[in-house]
Amino acid sequence: MSRIHFDQDIQPLSEFRAGVTSFIKQINETRRPLVITQRGKGVAVVLDV
Repeated sequence: MSRIHFDQDIQPLSEFRAGVTSFIKQINETRRPLVITQRGKGVAVVLDV
């Protein structure tokens, strides 16, 4: 698995909601998980299958 890129792989829930399609595309291309935060704390991880 690739190293996490903090500027790309950790996103607030509000930004994820606004750009779900682009984030799914990013996850598929990079094969890295995406950490979703809410109020600054991790609440979910989205993975490619």
